[in-house]
Amino acid sequence: MHEHKHNQCRRKVKHRKNVMKLIIFCMTVGISLMFIYYQNLRKEIDVRQKWLETVLTGEKKWILENQGPEGEFYMNGSKAGDVNPYFACMAALGLLAETKNCPITETEKKAVGRYLDWHTGILLETDGKMGIYRKESGKLIYKEKADSEDGYLGMYFFLMGKYLEKTESTDLQENWEKGISLALKKIQSLMQDGITQVSEENTTVYLMDNLEVWKGLYELEHAGLKDMQAVSEMRKKLQAQIEKLFWDDANQRWRIIENSDLYHQKDFYPDGVAQIYPLIYEFPVKEKKKQKILYEQFTEKFQWQKLNKKRNGFLWAMTGMAAAQMGDINNLLELIRNYETEYCENRKYPLYTGEAGWICMECEKLYSLYERKIKTGFLV
Repeated sequence: MHEHKHNQCRRKVKHRKNVMKLIIFCMTVGISLMFIYYQNLRKEIDVRQKWLETVLTGEKKWILENQGPEGEFYMNGSKAGDVNPYFACMAALGLLAETKNCPITETEKKAVGRYLDWHTGILLETDGKMGIYRKESGKLIYKEKADSEDGYLGMYFFLMGKYLEKTESTDLQENWEKGISLALKKIQSLMQDGITQVSEENTTVYLMDNLEVWKGLYELEHAGLKDMQAVSEMRKKLQAQIEKLFWDDANQRWRIIENSDLYHQKDFYPDGVAQIYPLIYEFPVKEKKKQKILYEQFTEKFQWQKLNKKRNGFLWAMTGMAAAQMGDINNLLELIRNYETEYCENRKYPLYTGEAGWICMECEKLYSLYERKIKTGFLV
């Protein structure tokens, strides 16, 4: 009896040892497989990040080729063509995009500084009435007025703020100080109860323009300059007003125009794009879930990553910034790949330097998303 119990006990001990050996073996195999997985993940991400840096470098080179002698950025081709300050700011913003292995060069910083000199000079010359310019007989001439003064001023602030932040400049040259001051006064003159209208003549209040103004004020506020209290207060009021006036709670979507419920479901622009515009400009929507739903609906309906050529004469590469905010790696990757395949070689219409600027910013964002994926250990 005693011996039977003893044998039973030995069998239990042996069984436990075997179980432990099996557990240790499984853990060893598991760790080995995990190690191989992480190695492969790292390799795949390395390849993608290097490719993104190639695209980023190529786009920056092309933007620089489109800079004119006075610092202006042409939409496509500097021998003849338009300089639209709104899109030129986007092109210049692209030059400020960077990754770990591709930091901003002195050449790129100087190019943006020269552009800001030109833009500020024109702003001061016209008392804030920026327009569209064209090169004729070797000279830049004023062609037509800007279609939305508030949006143009917003993009100026966006670029100025981003440049000051990236270059860590806090001592402003005198004309820039004057330019910022004039632009702020112009924005205030276009504001009614914290929200901006298109121009002095046009009292329409657009969601998109106001988001551009919000982004500009936000970047300026966080650029490290002194005495930004007034800018901060303006930005906070605008932020509250955007959600209050433009969010259509009954239909769970953004209004394009204040006090208007007009909405064309099949229209990519402005109706569709407006729904993701808060994401593009990193606007802090209170209920993030509603913005996620709108993004998914927009993607399903319009397949923006395919870069459909029939979209109002523009590629709308900026849609990729919404994907970056949502952490949607696959669709953003597809957009950049499609852009590289279809437009980088010939550089023809509908490609503009402003679109290249957005692609640069998206390369930076996607690179960062991959950095995050390395830490989490999952690629999709």
